[in-house]
Amino acid sequence: MGLRVPQDLSIVGFDDIKLVQYCDPPLTTVAQPRYQIGQQAMLLLLEQLHGQAVASGSRLLDSELIVRGSTAAPKR
Repeated sequence: MGLRVPQDLSIVGFDDIKLVQYCDPPLTTVAQPRYQIGQQAMLLLLEQLHGQAVASGSRLLDSELIVRGSTAAPKR
């Protein structure tokens, strides 16, 4: 296809797998707050184990965009 990253096409990954920082170019990624996800899951589990009603639904946690070499501003 002849496309160059990031000059012609930006690429973003997800989960900040450590290997991607060594790609060429290093991959821009979205990092998830793994510790907080586990903490929230454990708190919900403990509530259930103690007989408390746990409301279903989403839990919103912040993520982080880690900009590396696989993204660039669009051409004008």
